[in-house]
Amino acid sequence: MRLAKDIVAGIGTIAFATGVLIALSKIPRTSYQAIPPDLFARLCAYAIIAGGVVLIVRGIMRGGDAVTLPPWRAMVAVFAGVAVFGLVAPRFGYAPAGLLTLIISGLGAPDLKPRQLLLMSVALIAFSVVLFSYVLKLPMPFLLLPGFVS
Repeated sequence: MRLAKDIVAGIGTIAFATGVLIALSKIPRTSYQAIPPDLFARLCAYAIIAGGVVLIVRGIMRGGDAVTLPPWRAMVAVFAGVAVFGLVAPRFGYAPAGLLTLIISGLGAPDLKPRQLLLMSVALIAFSVVLFSYVLKLPMPFLLLPGFVS
C-alpha cells in the first residue's frame, strides 16, 4: 500500500492536535472553576483529531494520489521569506518585512510574473497597514526609519 496524501495529512493533523493537547496540559487548573480555561481549545483539538482520523480512513478506503515532495524552489523561497521577515521586521517594521517576505516567497512560484507579484505584494501590505495600524490600532510599527515615527 502506498501512502496517499490523505493518510499523510491525517497523521500530520493528529500530530499537530496532540501537540496542542500537550501544550494545554501545562495550563493550571483550580478546583473552584466550573469551566476550565482550556476547555474550548481542548474541544477544538479533539475535533481536529477526529478530522485526522476521518482523513486516514478516507485515504485507506479510496487510496488517492501518492505523496510527492513540493518543488525545492518553492520550499527554499518560502523558508527564505519567513527568515527575512524575522530579520527585517524588528529593524525596519512590518511593512518592509512583509513586502520582502511576499516577494521572496512568491519567487517560488514558477508561473507568477514579476509585475503581478510586485503589484499584489504592495496591495497586500497597504491593506495590512490600514487594517492593523489604523483600523485595529495595534501598537505595531509598520515602518521604522530614523526620524520617522509610525
